[in-house]
Amino acid sequence: MINIDNFYNCEKKLTDKDLNACEKKLGITIPDSLRQLYLNCNGGMVYKDIWKTTVPPYKLQISIFIPIKYNKDFRNDPDFLIEGTASKFWDNENLPKELLPFALDYSNGFLCININTGAIYQYLRLEWDDTLNTEQNFKKNSIYLSDSLENFLNTLTYDEEQDKEETFEYEDIKPRASNKFYDSEQAINTADLNEVEKLLKIKIPVQLRQFLLQHNGGMPENNTWLDPEGEFEEVAIHELIPIKYYKKFNNNKNYLMPSKAENLWGRKLLPETFLPFAIDAGGNYFCIDINNGKIYYYTLDTWSDNLSLTDNQDMNTRFLCNSFNEFISKLVCEDDLDDLYGS
Repeated sequence: MINIDNFYNCEKKLTDKDLNACEKKLGITIPDSLRQLYLNCNGGMVYKDIWKTTVPPYKLQISIFIPIKYNKDFRNDPDFLIEGTASKFWDNENLPKELLPFALDYSNGFLCININTGAIYQYLRLEWDDTLNTEQNFKKNSIYLSDSLENFLNTLTYDEEQDKEETFEYEDIKPRASNKFYDSEQAINTADLNEVEKLLKIKIPVQLRQFLLQHNGGMPENNTWLDPEGEFEEVAIHELIPIKYYKKFNNNKNYLMPSKAENLWGRKLLPETFLPFAIDAGGNYFCIDINNGKIYYYTLDTWSDNLSLTDNQDMNTRFLCNSFNEFISKLVCEDDLDDLYGS
């Protein structure tokens, strides 16, 4: 029997009619074990989220179960439901049609149930090898985990290392007083900033303007923002975006702040009041609102063609703090986090 008390943050409850509609759209019969689970727990997360084995992958951690219907965070966008996820990967021949994805793990894999046998697999969806054919890729990327959903769920456990981490508080991490800046580009002047403002038809907020005159691109020693409420994971600056000059890319203007802003604004991927000044390793941006100077983290990896422009922008925007100086002063060094957690 599946322990449904392990689940939390589930979506609105489903009915048999909802499940029948999903089966009809996908042209499958949902295995009874998964059907019974989703009548009780529609998506959500689990407290015990670790699967351990004696063979590779040895340990995986579940991120989230994919809802069959309803997804409040993504405004019920089908791309973030089982139906849309399965259809997309089956149609593109990136997932075997006998595997139905029902959860995501933290290594960008799917957790899937075989609709014919009920067995559970991890599917490495980003590990495609162009030297192999489709069938060979499917075989290579499908990792058997358990003979049934019930056995899989009931064998989940807590992450002992995560439990150790949770004994530490973010308050234990302080910004380094040195806060050096590395690999900055050639210094710019007031005339350079005036030229950018004229080109973009904006006024760069004063605090950012003063900062850019001291640091044009590069990387700060204190590079990581911690959510003071602990609701979100930390986000780290990969590099500050130069205004002018970029020796690594032979001063290619496409990598500079003015061109990045024009490109993102023109493609409606970024609100036109957001000026990107830094980027993370995943291609998401740290932005300043040119109207009020507030700082935001703006993601591009969850954009959906099924949502309106406004809904996409709202969904991808995370408020960080009220001013640029506050943002810089509260950054901490990523290495200190690694040291604290024993990485």
